[in-house]
Amino acid sequence: MKIGIIGAGSIGLLAGAYLGEHHEVHMFVKSEEQRSALAAEGITCGEFPCPVPVYAHLVTEMKEGYDLWLVTIKQHAMDGFLEQDLPADAPYVFLQNGMGHLEKLAQSGLRSCVGVVEHGALAKGPNEVVHKGKGNIQIAVYRRMEPAHGQALSKELHTAHFPVFFKADYEPMLKSKLIINTVINPLTALFSQPNHSILTNPSIHELARLLCEEACSVLGLSFFDEWERVKTIAETTGENHSSMLRDITEHRLTEVDSISGYILDHGKIPLPYHHFVVHAIHALEYERGVRKR
Repeated sequence: MKIGIIGAGSIGLLAGAYLGEHHEVHMFVKSEEQRSALAAEGITCGEFPCPVPVYAHLVTEMKEGYDLWLVTIKQHAMDGFLEQDLPADAPYVFLQNGMGHLEKLAQSGLRSCVGVVEHGALAKGPNEVVHKGKGNIQIAVYRRMEPAHGQALSKELHTAHFPVFFKADYEPMLKSKLIINTVINPLTALFSQPNHSILTNPSIHELARLLCEEACSVLGLSFFDEWERVKTIAETTGENHSSMLRDITEHRLTEVDSISGYILDHGKIPLPYHHFVVHAIHALEYERGVRKR
């Protein structure tokens, strides 16, 4: 397939490296510096003996003629992205944290799948990524596509080293990932701790449990099942730093509004722990000059 990947952060680079083994991959990025590095050197990933060659373009150069678009940009970039005159001759797979993009995506008119990423990845430069934890990608049809088409896409993308699985229903898939993100991400960012602190620090553990309870009550999920899943993920990714912690450390805007903020916005009862973490992350963003108000 001829695949366009929009965004070359950690997940975009990781997907570009693995998919570039078997498909014609084109990376679409914002900066000329990154475009030049990717075009000249390909994607470097420690799992491969040599850099994986890819084509590279600026995101303003998107056009028709592709078989699939894979969108890996952050939530807060989605508004601007969807306001563009986007090619509509191929389906899109959106891989964002949280669920804040669903309403905007439904209004876009694009044929779309949504997905969750359960890999650990760390971008080390404009064209280098470290695969820190092997997992999978799960996708489900969202709008204007038949399930059979989504299933066929997942099979074509799937390999033993980079698994892609099809899910029949997008909602439980996204909700379960949202629980993990709204528990682990803000707490590890606030306390500058790796993921295993959810298990090893008694006070962080208690805050995590309370956040999980709040989120499950809003999303209508079983607290027992989801809490066990959160703890399992915290253990298996123990030494990793969450994407929100990396954003804070590198003075970037986080996705807290589309993760914890989504829970807060959809709650019918007071959610004091989510209210606190949203404003606490906002405070860190403000102090680092990436949030204006």
